[in-house]
Amino acid sequence: MHPLIQAWRRFDTSHRPFVLKGDEPILGWARRCSSWKDYSRNPDFGQPEDGQFHIDLLPVPFAGNLAKASVYVLLLNPGFGPHDYFGEYEIPAFRRARIANLRQPPRVQFLDLTPAFSWHGGFRYWHGRLTALISAFASSTRLSYGESRQFFANEIASVELVPYHSKTFHLPRKIVTNLRSVELAQQFVREVLLPRAKGDECLIVVTRSSGYWGLTKARNIVLYEGSETRSAHLSPNSRGGSAILRFLQRVFHNRAA
Repeated sequence: MHPLIQAWRRFDTSHRPFVLKGDEPILGWARRCSSWKDYSRNPDFGQPEDGQFHIDLLPVPFAGNLAKASVYVLLLNPGFGPHDYFGEYEIPAFRRARIANLRQPPRVQFLDLTPAFSWHGGFRYWHGRLTALISAFASSTRLSYGESRQFFANEIASVELVPYHSKTFHLPRKIVTNLRSVELAQQFVREVLLPRAKGDECLIVVTRSSGYWGLTKARNIVLYEGSETRSAHLSPNSRGGSAILRFLQRVFHNRAA
């Protein structure tokens, strides 16, 4: 088992703050809120430029099935909205799903394509970016939209450089590079994903902060640059989206053969 998966499988989800051992530097950039009520009653509720990390929310170092996915999207850190506190502190099923994602059981799927959690901002973000790809894939494979969405939920995973939620990101590079969680994510990409991509077993799409990941453009590696990183589009007309569509079509047809 890779150290990234091992570290988060053992992570204590019962005691706040939810900070991985070795990530203590993040505490100087953190915000504490012990519940949904605590957060919603904050006089600065909804502050648009809040760059603090919410360490009373469960970290999201990755999403989806890291062992079995075919496409991996690499990002900077999980975003933040009031739905995160509401979901984790008021909806037990959602919190259980977040914890299951950390534990990585064999049948874990990409949480943010789960219709039961479509009220959450994560679904709005990912479904919004992938819906055109899901539709195009359904048309090309003669699946229903629902079947296509389920295929994507099984085959797509994401890896975050920094696993803690924030609305904006202002963490200095010297802090980022001293976090154990960052080292583990980079190690996983270098030791597991890169060899798989070179062996034509997976596709890597880096939509954010490509300089941190230590990758170069190659077959099965797409690096977003310039304005691409701001929008991070994954539509059929984007470089990453078109690569995802082609790769998953090939995966589907190879399995059906």
